[in-house]
Order: sequence, then C-alpha cells, then structure tokens
Amino acid sequence: HRLFDLSLDLHCIAGLDGFFKEINPSWTRVLGWSREELLARPVADFMHPDDRERTLKARADLARGIPVQGLENRYLCKDGSFRWLSWQSSVDVGAALVFAVARDITGRRLLDQERLIMDKLQSTGVLAGGIAHDFNNLLASILLNLEMIAMSGVTTEQQRQLLQNAQQNVHSAKSLTRQLITFAEGGESSRKTTDLRKILPESLSLALKNSNVRGEIHLAGNLWPADVDEEQIGQVVQNLIANACEAMPGGGTVYLRAENAMLDSLGGTEIRWGKYLHISVSDEGDGIPAEILSKVFDPYFSTKRRGPQRGMGLGLPICHAIIQKQGGTMTVDSQSGRGTTVHCHLPASRTPLTKADPAPRGKATASRKILVMDDEPS
Repeated sequence: HRLFDLSLDLHCIAGLDGFFKEINPSWTRVLGWSREELLARPVADFMHPDDRERTLKARADLARGIPVQGLENRYLCKDGSFRWLSWQSSVDVGAALVFAVARDITGRRLLDQERLIMDKLQSTGVLAGGIAHDFNNLLASILLNLEMIAMSGVTTEQQRQLLQNAQQNVHSAKSLTRQLITFAEGGESSRKTTDLRKILPESLSLALKNSNVRGEIHLAGNLWPADVDEEQIGQVVQNLIANACEAMPGGGTVYLRAENAMLDSLGGTEIRWGKYLHISVSDEGDGIPAEILSKVFDPYFSTKRRGPQRGMGLGLPICHAIIQKQGGTMTVDSQSGRGTTVHCHLPASRTPLTKADPAPRGKATASRKILVMDDEPS
C-alpha cells in the first residue's frame, strides 16, 4: 500500500463490472477528480469517446486472460481537457479483478505531434522553395505588361476596370507566393530588437477593418522587447485575428493579449528555458472540434471553402513556421462551444531598446531616375 500510494504513475484495481475498486493518489493529481468521484462512476465515463471502443475491446481481451501492454488512450480531466495514458494491465480471472498501471504520456504525445508538424512544414518548404521564386518572376512579368498596357492608354472605363482587376489579382498571387517562400530555406526573417506595444495595436486595427467584430487589447505595461521580424509578426497577428473573426460570423469580441513570461517548459515542446513574450488571440466562436484540432497546423488542411483568398489551408501553418523560425512556439487551445485561443511564445530580447537617431536634414535635390536591370527577357 505504501508503494501503491507513493508511485508517480496511476495505479488502479478495477472490476470486470467496469468500476474502479481502488486507485492511488496520482489519479487525483493528474486528472483532478477526487477519489470518491472516480470510484462512483463507470470507468468508461472518463474515456475519450474516440478511444472508448478499442479500450473496451482491450477490456474484453483482459476478461479472457489476455494481458494488455502499451494501450494508449485519453482520459477526461475535471477541467474538461484530456490526458494521454499508456497502460499495462493483467487480470485475476478468479477474483474478476484487473490490476493496471497507467503512465501520463501527454507531454510525449505533444512533442511527437510537434515534430510531425515540423516534418510536414519542412516538406512543404522543399516544394515551395523549388517553385516560388520562378513563379514570382512570371508574376512580375505579367504585372509589368499590365502596367505597360495601362500606360499606353486605354479607351473605355470597362477596359480600365478590367486592367485594375487583373493587377489586383496578380498582387494577391504575389502575396501568396511570399507566404510560400516563408516555408523555404530562403525565406529567413530579418530580426531586430522590437517593441511590440506598437505593432500589436496596429495589427489589431488593420485586421478588424470593415469587420463586425469588436477588439479588446491588453498589453503588459512593462512588456519586454523581442528579437523579431516586425513585418512577419504583424502578418502572424493579423492572420490570427482574421481567423478569430471568421469564427464569429455573427459578430463578437476578439481578445489580443501580451505579457511577460518565464518558462522552463511548455506542453512537451522543445522550448528553451528563459524569458518569453506570451501573445494570445482569443475568440468567442464555436471552437475547433477535438477530432480536427491536431490537424490545424497541417499545410493545406482547411475546413473553409476553396478560393483564391481563403480556404487554402496555409494561414496557420505559415504563422506556425514564422514563429518557429524566430525561436518561438505556437499552440492552440480550443473546446467545442467555448471558443479558441492561439498562444505564441517569442523569446525576449537580451538587448535593450535604443531610440533611433533622427534622420539627417539635408538640402532638397533634383528628382532623379533609377534604372533597374533584370536578366529575365520578359
């Protein structure tokens, strides 16, 4: 009994009737339920719905005297979240009792998931790096030809509108190409010590323009500076806020928060110990179903309709890649009916902010022309 109670793993004795008979204190520590609550309800009540069928099949094998080794499933915590457990079980058929030990492997599962995401992003980066730059050159040629047509003089308002539409579509395609390059080796960011207290409000304002969603921002007064690429971090925050707005088509409030954080670990990720800026974007939408939550960082996975501006499944993967390249990490916390929160942790800068020197005032000069040469014939 002393060893039973001291173990960091979750020990239990259960009956073949589907109820716990005895548990050690680690069950309460890991899942949050009291001993009385765990003993009073069927074990199946605590299993994740997606894992219940195969877990009950394993129990049926136990009843026939077949031990269970390495079964992994999710158990419900009192706060509504789930923890991954790995099981070793055997049965005393004569006494109709199951003796089992479970180990909490949630951190390992999250780390495996993070590595899988990075492998997928790396594969996407190889593809993007191979085509994005050449595709960008083609778009530049198309855009230059459209501009030349516009300069040569158009005759009707309809022609001017068609040219304008074509130019806008090319610019949209170039924006998508820049996003693809973010995945590639050549898409490295230009980082410098930055005060995010200016970037974050601007990003919120831009993302909510012409939206029926209200924004609330909470920034720590002593927010540390961060070594980041200003443009890319602005892109990340705007994309996250745009996703939050799409989760609330009937309107609502999106919350943008930033605070200082000292971290030694984060949910099984390979984040290093130190000072971080914790940026979070929360919405009041319906949340992300549990069955697809693990796929939100997969390139080209999307629940939205396909189209030139939306539904490509690149928004969150690109944000994830940007944060990773800048030494941080991104996680998503969501439950159906309770909204979604995206958490970004960025390393705080070790260099204090310095005021920029004022630009030198010089005399006005005559206008000059700049010739740009390119080896692409088009």
